[in-house]
Amino acid sequence: MSRPLLPFETIRFEGETDSRSWAFFLTQDEAASGTNLSVGYQNAVVVMPEASNLKVVINGEAVTEIPIVSSQGVKQVVVPIRQGLLRTGQNIIRMDAVQRHRTDCTVKATYELWTEVSAASTSLMFTGGAPRTIRSLEDLPAIGVDNFGVTTIRIVAPRIYRPEIRDRLLRLVQNVALRGRYAHPVIQVLENDPGPAPVGTLKVVMGVASELRGFTPTVPDAASIQPVMLMMQDPGSAAPYLLVSGPTWNDLDNAITIVGGQGINGVAERGTVDTASWHWPEAPTLLGGRQVRFSELGIPTQEFSGRRLRARFTVNLPSDFYATDYGEATLYLDAAHTAAVQPGSHIDVYVNGRISVTMTITSRGNIFRRYPMRVPMRNFKPGINQIAFETILLTAADDRCVPGETLSDTSRFALFDTTSLYVPTYGRIGRTPDLSTLSTGGFPYGDAPVAVVLARQDALNYSAAGTLLARMARDANAPVRAYFVNAASAGDVSVLHVGAVDQLPQGLLGRVNVSDNLRTSWQSSPMPNWSYQTAPRADASARPSTKAATAPADTGELASTDEIRRRWSETLQRRGFLQQSLESFKDWMENTFNLSLAKLTLEEKKGRPYEPSQRASLLLAQSQADGSGTRTLITARTEEALAEEMIRLTSPAVWSQVSGRAASLDPVEDKLEVEPIDSFAFVQTQPLSFINLRLVAANWMSVNILQYALLLVVCCSLLGLATYLLLNRLGRSR
Repeated sequence: MSRPLLPFETIRFEGETDSRSWAFFLTQDEAASGTNLSVGYQNAVVVMPEASNLKVVINGEAVTEIPIVSSQGVKQVVVPIRQGLLRTGQNIIRMDAVQRHRTDCTVKATYELWTEVSAASTSLMFTGGAPRTIRSLEDLPAIGVDNFGVTTIRIVAPRIYRPEIRDRLLRLVQNVALRGRYAHPVIQVLENDPGPAPVGTLKVVMGVASELRGFTPTVPDAASIQPVMLMMQDPGSAAPYLLVSGPTWNDLDNAITIVGGQGINGVAERGTVDTASWHWPEAPTLLGGRQVRFSELGIPTQEFSGRRLRARFTVNLPSDFYATDYGEATLYLDAAHTAAVQPGSHIDVYVNGRISVTMTITSRGNIFRRYPMRVPMRNFKPGINQIAFETILLTAADDRCVPGETLSDTSRFALFDTTSLYVPTYGRIGRTPDLSTLSTGGFPYGDAPVAVVLARQDALNYSAAGTLLARMARDANAPVRAYFVNAASAGDVSVLHVGAVDQLPQGLLGRVNVSDNLRTSWQSSPMPNWSYQTAPRADASARPSTKAATAPADTGELASTDEIRRRWSETLQRRGFLQQSLESFKDWMENTFNLSLAKLTLEEKKGRPYEPSQRASLLLAQSQADGSGTRTLITARTEEALAEEMIRLTSPAVWSQVSGRAASLDPVEDKLEVEPIDSFAFVQTQPLSFINLRLVAANWMSVNILQYALLLVVCCSLLGLATYLLLNRLGRSR
């Protein structure tokens, strides 16, 4: 018997050093049985086998160190795990990859290095077929994942579309996802029992006891007198399932509450977001004025002998974070480099994939002690933020690149785990519309309930809505208060619309500021089957011409060098001295002060309907409702596409990108195309205080430069007027 181990379909290690760590969970029987670890991997052909390896550490003990020698296909390695190393409940696994290039010593060559570990061939193998005994709710995390890193929760109930079942279903799936601590929970709503669940799938049977008799093979007698939440086994199969029942609907409510009663509230109290199932350590929530060390973020002290050192970590910010154009975080660097590192080497910090700060190394050999690197907060966002620390090291030895130079293990750089990140106090206020509240689990803000409107009452739409709410509950560390309503009775509360584009009522796209062309364009074109292998590539014959627009017609003869030079000179001279000076000034202002004419104009591009790209497979959009709430829409081409693409959207790597007023899912790149917020209203989330108001005002004025300048002129004028009146009152006219 084996269990998939990876939280994703593949884990890719890039560069000369890279690592991943996450938690997996075992039952008592699994932890006590003999276990082997199977690792399947494939690497780039340029990776040098003699100096490259993949190290696996479980619960702090090295299990194996595998040479990276498989460039032709996936190679599977099986190693035993020491008896007693695995524990009941949570276990931490870490994979560290060290990779060196075969021939090239340049920094550019390090981007060619990669190793992919495949979930299909990476698993825990239990000798003798250890039973999957799930004894209680505490064992729910041990359900594990499938080969795609997904944990499927199948909800089965008699007459599942009744009002008595629908709202309870939403609460139950969130509580199960919380109790199970699943990295990527996916919900399937079924009317009939599909039989034993496969690996990575938990079947949940819910309903009052009288209705479950005859619907499911076994109903315990206790369900007729009290709420029950029992882990049971399908007859003739070792597959576990969860039975949630009781004699009345109130008893069923109590059973659902107990399922999520203990959840992970302790994680929330510690000030972290529970990312353990896909990223360890858990991401700390930085509420401002807090400093965290690299040792707390999972980055150990390390000595490095290569060319490009990269370390990654995550932090969480609340849903009302508002410092996108104001303020700076500070990275206090503790590090050292040898005299071999040449001036011109540099240290970069990336926030959510965008470079935020660069520090150039100007000395030969140095030790940095709490050296401050100012990181502007413009690239931070509410929710999970991915931060990368990267060091580019240039040496004379790499310039020469004599044979065997890539094998050198002489340390050039040391990074100490006392390096820390300090995030200052920032403005706290909500904005609407703002999709990032979804990725933090807050909808729209605080504990306000969510009214869910399904375009059609069927299993696929129920499944899509359940998957979304389970993801939000995992991010919020608490269930989202959700209930189903009809579109006509939604009123002015915050509403979440879920359905295929052809099922949406007329006018809904316009109310969330999305172009009505989307309905016709999506219905007229089928869902493209995009993948990295089938994505079209530009052919040489299809490349656009590089001739200048003013070039003469092709007469079969090549233009002379003098003719081409004269044509370019005339084109550039037409701009004139004034235009060239204005363009130079604009470039200087933007590079120096991050100012542009777009920020100085009063008339911004507001209200223009959003239209996603043709290949987009799913759309999220949000706008203000008629009342005080928000209106959020999630749609796709068809019901089937909506359920499938919701799985892709709620993957942790994609879900953390949700932001803006609208976003569309690109299935080719597995990323979101985000439409920025151009108009919004503030939502108070914190008690009134002068400090918070000052920080909010500072950020708002950093965005609205012209309004700030006008306010400054008014203040100066008032000061001048007050001074004039005061001097006149004192009898001094001059």
